[in-house]
Amino acid sequence: MCIGGDATESKPRCECVNECEVISFSTTISSSKLSPSVILESIPDSSDISARFVAATETRHRVEASLIMNTASLLTGAVQVHRRMRIQINTDIVDTGTSWTTALSILLTSLGNMMRGHIADSMSLISILNDVYLKHVSYLLIGLSSQLEDCVSLTAEVHVIVMKAQTSTTTDTKDARIEQLLDRLQHLSDALDQFNPMLNEEAQTSSHYWHYFPNPMRIPDCARQFYNVKDELEFQANWLQSFVAVADPVSLVQSDPVIFRNMTLFRSHVAELSQCLLSYKNELDSFEDKLSTLTLTASVDYEPPTTSLRRFNMDGDWLDTITSQYMDNSLSKLDLATALHDNGSEVLTNADQLYSEIETSLFSKVSDHIDSQETEMVTFYKDLLQRVASLQRYMFTNDTQLEQFMRRLSIWRMPIVNFQKSKVIVFFRFMM
Repeated sequence: MCIGGDATESKPRCECVNECEVISFSTTISSSKLSPSVILESIPDSSDISARFVAATETRHRVEASLIMNTASLLTGAVQVHRRMRIQINTDIVDTGTSWTTALSILLTSLGNMMRGHIADSMSLISILNDVYLKHVSYLLIGLSSQLEDCVSLTAEVHVIVMKAQTSTTTDTKDARIEQLLDRLQHLSDALDQFNPMLNEEAQTSSHYWHYFPNPMRIPDCARQFYNVKDELEFQANWLQSFVAVADPVSLVQSDPVIFRNMTLFRSHVAELSQCLLSYKNELDSFEDKLSTLTLTASVDYEPPTTSLRRFNMDGDWLDTITSQYMDNSLSKLDLATALHDNGSEVLTNADQLYSEIETSLFSKVSDHIDSQETEMVTFYKDLLQRVASLQRYMFTNDTQLEQFMRRLSIWRMPIVNFQKSKVIVFFRFMM
């Protein structure tokens, strides 16, 4: 308060910038009673003292550097934070040239191109394997498999004939079927003896010379069944010849019940060997079908939350406006405080709402796409390597062409994603 003039005058005159009235308070009054709000409330509404007090406070705020600088610092800090958030959202979310979705699409496209390249390489490999198989191996395997299947059906038929022979004599027709089976068994025995030498001869005449050349006998189960059938052929042929030659075949069958069990085992082993001989081609066809039906993730589509983004940008413009007005002295601190009180919480709410919507929609979508891409790639390469490794089992010992194919895949190298260059860089680091 300002005390001016002679204290003995009835109406002393104030000599301060904004004239005021002199009010005396008891020395025992509490400091809370002297607060600006209490003092202003005690002033009549018709008085201009309130306006003068506000004007005096504003003047003090403008004149004292520390006060105005503190307010300006807080205000410009809020504007800069909001502006940085806006720039980051525009860069990472809105601008298609620099957005996360564009970068992710570039990454997915690059990874997809890598996988498509490996699919093309795999199809080329399958083409070579098919060519070798059709030219040099198929006639051997299909021919032998057909003989095996004929023996299975004839053996089952003869099994029935022998079962009936225990209670009745055989006819000439049935004897002819047994003779036919004996002839087929002999023919099958010759084919089994010639199989490996003919296969090796074909491997030498192949344009790839022992490479990409399947040999079913490289599979342990196939080799075991192959030699089981060869061993059982002699037993089957011997007892069938005895059955035809003896005068009383009924007593022969009754005296040796193991015959029926051996016939059953023989049919089972012959059927398994036939399937094993064709397993290579089945795996090759399955591999080709799998590659030809693959679909890869292309891109990521995302639309920013339009309503929340518009509100956020409007809030940024409003903050810029009141900051400029305040700094230009066209907006008082009281009006600034009133504006921030009325709208400040809404600015914070809108910013939180925008981030929440982006987090819910974009971040979740990006996370899902990355998880999906990871699952897709792991599944693809795991299946690819397993199939190639399975085909490798059929190759000769010194043939490592399929193994070299797997080693050349770029998944054994270290990829580095560079969103600026819009591609995946690969360091050539083989995993031995």
